[in-house]
Amino acid sequence: MSKIKEVTVYTTGDSAKISTWSNVPFFFTKTLIAKGIKVNRVNISPVLLIEKIYNKSILLLLKKLNWNPTYNYFRTYIHFLYVRIIIKHSTRKYKNSDANIFMTFSFSSGRYRNKLSVLFHDWTYHHYFKYFEEREPDIFERACIKREDKQIKSSDLLLPLFPGIANYMNERYYEKNIKYLGNVINSEIKVDAAEIIEKKLQSQKLLFVGSEKYINAAKSLILAFEHLRKKNAEMELHFIGIESQDLEPLPKRVICHGYLDKGNENERNLYYQLFRDARLFINTSTKWGAFSATVEAMYFYIPVVIAPYNEFTKTFGHDIDFGSYCEKNESVLIAEKIAELMQKKDYTLLCNNAHNAVKGFTWDAYIDKVLEAIAKELQTK
Repeated sequence: MSKIKEVTVYTTGDSAKISTWSNVPFFFTKTLIAKGIKVNRVNISPVLLIEKIYNKSILLLLKKLNWNPTYNYFRTYIHFLYVRIIIKHSTRKYKNSDANIFMTFSFSSGRYRNKLSVLFHDWTYHHYFKYFEEREPDIFERACIKREDKQIKSSDLLLPLFPGIANYMNERYYEKNIKYLGNVINSEIKVDAAEIIEKKLQSQKLLFVGSEKYINAAKSLILAFEHLRKKNAEMELHFIGIESQDLEPLPKRVICHGYLDKGNENERNLYYQLFRDARLFINTSTKWGAFSATVEAMYFYIPVVIAPYNEFTKTFGHDIDFGSYCEKNESVLIAEKIAELMQKKDYTLLCNNAHNAVKGFTWDAYIDKVLEAIAKELQTK
């Protein structure tokens, strides 16, 4: 099998920073380097000045017309051409690279047939409309989807991060080499089971992780929390990723920490302290419940209350022994699920089951699979 010595990794943002795209590019490239592979980092972010001009002119106009497009500057043809130039330059610069790895499905080096083109991401732009938006894309969005389809079809290896996405892509791009290799935990912290579970047994803290797009679930949880505090005045609710002004007025013992950057030592310490202390992790957003944060919570032995959305059930099954599925984002139901788990006599078993369900999701194991898939593809080139 071919020995991989060097790869070029294209990301939207700096892959050397842990804050980029939910920590994924950081851990992806760091693990490659740890395995002795030279990594050439290429940032394909939009030019900031041009993006600002676009946002304050075209995008603002479209919003005023109530168009509400998802067609941000990253999706424009101008940026597409700009990235094409970057790819052309970098393929010449890094001539010894065994593969070009794109952490997006929107770009590829497939036109340079002497370079293996690998695409890694969560989902495609087309799937976003089909599953999340539940609408037909507009004329600009369709043009972007068409460009993305061409990039995908010109690539050699596609690595979707979720099993359902892999199934969808196998149907849409049936002639392509598509592999689902599992998922990952975005954490460098080692946890001691006995110590962390002992903390949780004494804790009355609930944890929610998610940005403003999960605001409806956050508000439902606050209503559930107010109901629960009538019987347990010591209970606390902590939000990571949401600002207090987004949820005001805040009830007593509800704390919003906003976005916590793992690249900042103080914020990183607070982030992991909240994970160590949390009794339960809750996010009942119906279509997507912060998958990455949920997996990280499970690694920290935290039982979960989560919506049974597609990718979660495909990964962990329709019956879970590490928490509870909440079928509706309704405060009364959420309160019932939380109360049930808080009072579980076998709470320790729930904690261990949560950790055991994800303990194999290491970056080391995942990158080994990636390298094996790339090596096999190189043999056919």
